Amino acid sequence: MSYSDDESLPGECDWCHDDRGQCDRPHLDEDRRFSIKLEETFDVETLIPCHARHYVLERMGFEDHESMETKKIHLRTHHDIDFEVKLYNSESVTHFGCKNWEAFCKMYGFDEGMLVTMDLGDPDIEQDNMDIWVLVDTPPILPLSYFDCSNNVRNMVDRTYYTDGSELTYKEKTHLVGFCTDIENYNIYNQTPHHYGPPYVPLVHVLNYGNYYGDTLRIPEDCVPHLMYQNGRLDVLNIQPSHPTNLNCPYRISKRSGDMQIKEWKKCMDSRKELLGSQRKRGAIIGDMMISILHNGESGSILFYATLP
Repeated sequence: MSYSDDESLPGECDWCHDDRGQCDRPHLDEDRRFSIKLEETFDVETLIPCHARHYVLERMGFEDHESMETKKIHLRTHHDIDFEVKLYNSESVTHFGCKNWEAFCKMYGFDEGMLVTMDLGDPDIEQDNMDIWVLVDTPPILPLSYFDCSNNVRNMVDRTYYTDGSELTYKEKTHLVGFCTDIENYNIYNQTPHHYGPPYVPLVHVLNYGNYYGDTLRIPEDCVPHLMYQNGRLDVLNIQPSHPTNLNCPYRISKRSGDMQIKEWKKCMDSRKELLGSQRKRGAIIGDMMISILHNGESGSILFYATLP
């Protein structure tokens, strides 16, 4: 254990790099809980603090605390999340560090400097499972389906543009993942011509009189491919199940704001389609949450869209 020049301030532990001055006295809070301070590279490797390491190894069934061994354990939360991660042990340190640990951190939006509290359970109750409860008050920011989809879909979800008041809960993001997956599959199956411009930027917005006025829908500049013609027509396609509808609308891109204005949008509002994640069919109305993606290809432009229930 090393200390700073000012003896009133604890220094950083030589082994686990925890700087809270606790590693010289092994302990758990209430004999079951400990907290980890996330360092810069926490998603790649997160060390168990030395003051809790002995207890973690003992309760997770590591036989020799000073030899190299890896065990698969389950991290659980009160949001019914269960991730199997690898816990690595060596002579002097123990750490999390695998793809599932990285996914768990991303799912909850962990950041450098956060304190994450873990609960090993009641020591007086014998447990056969290797579970550690992670005590997080805030819900996840990503659904489990995000980690089961392709890299292309994950990148689309990560780039999604939300207008004010349109942020999705992690459960609603299941629909966003499904929408992006449907678009990917549609393009593969139909051999949609290559998209010109930067990668897709999905848009999530609430239909209101700020973005839908008269007979015009406004798409923010951030979601408009840079190589689109300033004026033209585009196909409007909702690929949710229903009778086929071939809708085509004129559009104009504002020189001042860069926003796209799609004319004749009322016919799209009136088109009866299944809502995402539901078998209910209806047209769109003011107040609905809408997801859309603009595709700019050799054979023309397409606005893919769907409505959330």
